[in-house]
Amino acid sequence: MDFGAFLVLFFCGSRFFLYLCPKYSNKNMKRHLFFAGLTVLLSAVAMSAYAEDLATYYANANKKKAAELKVAMKAIISDHTKLSYSSLWTYYEKIDYIMEGDKKRVFDYYSDIVAYFPEPSTMNKEHTVPQGWWGGGTGPAQGSDLFQVLPSEKDANGAKGSYPLGVVTGSVKYPSKGVENTRMKTGKDKNNKMVFEPCDEYKGDFARIYMYVATCYSDVNWQRQSDLGCVLQKQDYPTFISQDFINLLLQWCRQDPVSDWERTRNDRVYAVQHNRNPFVDYPSLFEYVWGDSIDYDFDVTLPHGQSDVEIPDIPVDPIDPDNPDDPDNPDNPDDPDTPDNPNAQSCSVVFSEYDWTSTTHPTYGAGYTATVNGLTLSYYKAGSTTAPMSIENAGGHLRFYDQSIFMIEGAEITKVVFHDAGGSKSGCSIEVGDASYGFQSDVITWTGSMKPFICKANKQSRISSIDVTVADLATSVTDFSGTATIRIVFDEQGRRLGRSVPARRGLYLVREGDKTTKQFVK
Repeated sequence: MDFGAFLVLFFCGSRFFLYLCPKYSNKNMKRHLFFAGLTVLLSAVAMSAYAEDLATYYANANKKKAAELKVAMKAIISDHTKLSYSSLWTYYEKIDYIMEGDKKRVFDYYSDIVAYFPEPSTMNKEHTVPQGWWGGGTGPAQGSDLFQVLPSEKDANGAKGSYPLGVVTGSVKYPSKGVENTRMKTGKDKNNKMVFEPCDEYKGDFARIYMYVATCYSDVNWQRQSDLGCVLQKQDYPTFISQDFINLLLQWCRQDPVSDWERTRNDRVYAVQHNRNPFVDYPSLFEYVWGDSIDYDFDVTLPHGQSDVEIPDIPVDPIDPDNPDDPDNPDNPDDPDTPDNPNAQSCSVVFSEYDWTSTTHPTYGAGYTATVNGLTLSYYKAGSTTAPMSIENAGGHLRFYDQSIFMIEGAEITKVVFHDAGGSKSGCSIEVGDASYGFQSDVITWTGSMKPFICKANKQSRISSIDVTVADLATSVTDFSGTATIRIVFDEQGRRLGRSVPARRGLYLVREGDKTTKQFVK
């Protein structure tokens, strides 16, 4: 047996083991573990063998983008075997199980309650995308599609109802008093609408199911009545009615990447239904259809999707690619006489390009935070009478409310330039220390030295981006010139990790605009 055949056999055997024993690859193992040296290379080569099969299956979607890419994916995945609704429990026993000894436990996205096969009396078949949204009935293909009709405990099924995905911010309707369920809740969102919110562990799973349905069934006569909560419409692109809802799905896909369980389930459904969920096969595909990569062609031969890019080879010595202990190396990072950042560095931060998550500061209260190349940006309600807001969809800007706090952590900041998005109130300014800075030609400029940098808003201003100059960032800041260049970091399997390379050991793919490179963290 030659070396290449051994790698393929090793990889296929591993996938077969995961197929039989999914408990060894469940959602608790969210973070991909990287192995040093040869192990990294082996897994990379093995992954490429599997990618060749996907590239063949998705060949007709190659080098397409945005609407054209979505239409091509629909043509591929909509050609599948239609199952009867009454037969689904037979298939669930082959698909939605976790082995516990000699028992098959039902894998339930909706409830903690334990149930075992054969078909338990406590379980239902639940339409992730509600039946009422297409007028009811289980006869249409979407009514019995295994990718979106899942086993669910009865009470959880009833509580979910026909509510769309959303974030519960008001009173919780379910779980009700005396009911314990950590996997989901229903209640009112910030717009006072009833929504269904899965737990953080499965938010990405549900987002990818919705994306699959919007792609595979874009030609369905979706019922748009507001009382049904339907978020879809009969349309090739974007199919989702609301940009706010698209942004929610994008956020959930980013914060909860594709898991080994999803990959296992994708393979099992394919064996029965003979189609796949492309948003599981390609963890970054959602960016090319609806997200921040719609201007790029999607390459089906690469798990991260970037097309027409020459990626440099992995260093000869992946254990120690930079030879940090070589005394003759003038770039030796361990040389105490060589500073990490001999010169101040600048970067432009366009707020709409980053993932913002809710946070709370012990002094300044509720707010949002984002990570930008080693810097942490946050803004908080503080003394404001208005709650902090995340990025506004229309203008892609932050609203700095009167008395709210904005903070930059992670380096000594020597200059910050705030750019007006338009619509800022007359006389607004930003206070830093004892000084106040106002707009001059649509910018507010501060210079000095602060770590962390903290400022307070005076009256409401709308800020689209900032230019930051740092003096002591531990790792180099990448220069973001303009809004077209977006930095995204992926793991080897194409799962999006965010904007910055993690500190943990492993091989990463870093895409900046049209350029993709490999980075090895030792």
